Amino acid sequence: MGEVDEALRHAFAQRTASSQRAAVPPGPHGTLRGHNDKPGRSAVARFDMIETQADPTPLASGPFDPGSDHELVWPEIVQVLEREWGQRFEKLADRLIDARQRQALKVLLFTSCHRAEGRSTLVLTLSRALARRPGRTVVVDADLCGPMLSRLLGICPEVGLEDVVEHGFALAEALVEAPDDHLWVLPLRAAVSRPRDFLARPGWSCTMAKLRREFDFVLIDGSPLFTGLSAAVLHRSVDAAILVHHHGITSERSLLRAREVLEAGGIPLLGLAETFS
Repeated sequence: MGEVDEALRHAFAQRTASSQRAAVPPGPHGTLRGHNDKPGRSAVARFDMIETQADPTPLASGPFDPGSDHELVWPEIVQVLEREWGQRFEKLADRLIDARQRQALKVLLFTSCHRAEGRSTLVLTLSRALARRPGRTVVVDADLCGPMLSRLLGICPEVGLEDVVEHGFALAEALVEAPDDHLWVLPLRAAVSRPRDFLARPGWSCTMAKLRREFDFVLIDGSPLFTGLSAAVLHRSVDAAILVHHHGITSERSLLRAREVLEAGGIPLLGLAETFS
């Protein structure tokens, strides 16, 4: 799979050059591999799926009236990823759809050990690939200690996830629909002071249950595992996790510890996503 790595390096070498001219640092990005693989170079969108049998999950249907319509401003790095190796994300989207049908994996947590490992970039790029498929895809900003999606997408929500969970606002008031992208976003307006208490609230479980019912894929851009995320609470809401890591930031020992945290929380690890810049 060396040609994949070369394509990635070429794409992001171009991104780095343009970013230097604009005095903006390049964003991270990732390659995905199965959770049984050792860290190292690997192919984009390669997963080891757990072979379990489950009834296919039907597409969401019925009336649903989300909040406001909005035109999302996609980060340049996401557009570069699509231009240079969009087919890889398309294949990954197909595999996730297959996992949903065969294993009932519908609500996916994207997490990392630390910050600045490329998690949000990967989630946003993947969401666009899934949005081109039949069904509804929603991206949830659940980085409770450092929400980023609103800023990255150029939206200024008046109601966010925290208002729904903590103050009983209707979910439809917080959801932002981007009709041109066939995508929904549930933003988080500000960091949460007590992440564990937030995840333990009935409003969190209720919100996740509604999202599961109304959408075909729920992609959760979660907090890093070592900055306050309570996997023990999240396991009641998510089906599986994808662990994003940057080889220059996260050690192999940290990855092993992250697997232990997810396992202790009852969250199956669907795959690893190694990133570089």
